[in-house]
Amino acid sequence: MSKKKPTKRDLQAAETRDKIFSTAFRLITEKGFDNVTIEEIAKESGVAKGLFYHYFRSKDDIVIETYLIIDKSYSEFYQERAPHCTAVERILLTVIFQARHATKLGVDFVRQIYKSQLYAGTEFFISKERPFYTILRDAIRDAQSEGSIRSDISAEKIANLVLTCGRGMLYDWCLHDGDYDLEESMTSQLNMIIQGLQKAP
Repeated sequence: MSKKKPTKRDLQAAETRDKIFSTAFRLITEKGFDNVTIEEIAKESGVAKGLFYHYFRSKDDIVIETYLIIDKSYSEFYQERAPHCTAVERILLTVIFQARHATKLGVDFVRQIYKSQLYAGTEFFISKERPFYTILRDAIRDAQSEGSIRSDISAEKIANLVLTCGRGMLYDWCLHDGDYDLEESMTSQLNMIIQGLQKAP
């Protein structure tokens, strides 16, 4: 069955939603989550305040939706670099991307990602269906197949370890108000994990 072609009204609605989202994302990134009001977002978007609530429940929804953007950006980042990397280097791409993206967003926005997820988030953040998880897991499987890391622990468990440690490092970076090189720290710590996985049990 062919997919129904979107109507002009559907396209206009999608365009309005995208405009509100991009405006809100820009303002929150520039000014900080707590310094931006929904009224300001609506005004900058050129829409009525009620229209914001038609598409989003709150400002938290804006932050939560960035996960979809993060996954899309990560997929593009990975596809561009993966062909030139070993399996282990492809695992490292995960934390390199996390660090660079977090640094670009800034400490305040990363803090808000965690806060919004804890209080108003969805299961998507930790879903094993996310490209962020599946790409990492597949890179780990490849590293196991070629003997670069031990295979007596499942790729799923190692992927969970890498992502849990990554989240912990991002949290620590926020606690320190971003006063150290996040990419250097995350890469160094993941290398230590990988070295441990290369040792016999």
